[in-house]
Amino acid sequence: MEKELLINEIESFAEIIKQIKKAKESIYICMYIWRDDNIGNLIAEELIKAADRGVEIKILKDKAGAVFERIEQQKQSFFHKDVEVGLTIKEWVLSFLYYRDNNRSKEQFRNERLNRMLNHDNITIESDKERQDHSKFYVFDNEVLILGGINIGDKTMDGQTGEYADYMIKFVDSELVSYFWNRLTNKKPKVGYQDVEFYFNIREQNLFEIKPKVLKLLKEARYRIDIEMAYFGDSDITEEIINAAKRGINVTIITSRESNVQQSLNQHILQKIIDESSSKVKIYLSDRMIHSKFICIDRSKYFLGSANLHKLGMSKLSELNVLVEKGDGIGAKWSRWREEHLQECQLISGDKNLDYNSLIALTEAVLC
Repeated sequence: MEKELLINEIESFAEIIKQIKKAKESIYICMYIWRDDNIGNLIAEELIKAADRGVEIKILKDKAGAVFERIEQQKQSFFHKDVEVGLTIKEWVLSFLYYRDNNRSKEQFRNERLNRMLNHDNITIESDKERQDHSKFYVFDNEVLILGGINIGDKTMDGQTGEYADYMIKFVDSELVSYFWNRLTNKKPKVGYQDVEFYFNIREQNLFEIKPKVLKLLKEARYRIDIEMAYFGDSDITEEIINAAKRGINVTIITSRESNVQQSLNQHILQKIIDESSSKVKIYLSDRMIHSKFICIDRSKYFLGSANLHKLGMSKLSELNVLVEKGDGIGAKWSRWREEHLQECQLISGDKNLDYNSLIALTEAVLC
């Protein structure tokens, strides 16, 4: 089985486009956010070309992600162009809280590529439901699986100079893909497959596998825990991070200096970790938007995917993570990138008073 860690948007989208171009029979895409921007249109154009040559394409796009598509960056959603009351209310609330400085118009411009996709005999699109499915994955010819945390769209944020930091992971193995489908449809229990196991949150089935696995990994760590995470907030996981540091585990966290949402809650959690671990947890802030959901245990177990360490990611949203053990090639590549990235970051573990709004943090704790 071939497996490869794809670091950030350049590697990830290059590989995704490569696989679209190579596909001969089928492409399946499950996506939370798909923006009408350069990357969003590039992916769409390549999918149309694949469909023209006979590839059967199915796209499962969650309408819930449209809220962020329509208030962030260019404010253009690829699939969700129509005005709807429910989405508009959510857009207004989030815009008031987080995006008041983005003065671009939210008027949605029609896209000819979308029309071509909707009318193509070889493309099936399901995008009319708010499924609260935050997972992101691609399957090509039932042989190649790519999953992780990267949505479809340009990876810059208003007011930020750095790119996103995030991961996807690629597997090439038809038997693994078959096992993945069986696990996703709840037809097969977790048994592991060549040191790979998938963990699902499936909202419709009230199935939440990811949080118990995160807690188990943190408790079982023998000497080291490395976390790169966009959003924090689940109290049980926060306590387990603190407990790990107290029992002598070397714990490191990398997160954003300025996140796009729940900034105050993140800072509140970081302050709690600093205070209650007596600054034993090494916390680094990056000028990049850390969109990663990545945990490494003892430099030998790699747990990554779409699930953040807040309440939504652990117990509300549908999510997809994967555990890779003994991923020597993955570990070596990630370690090189991590050391390079740390040069950009600021260590704050000794800081006693992080700057955040306690009232906003409390509100975000309720919402997130």
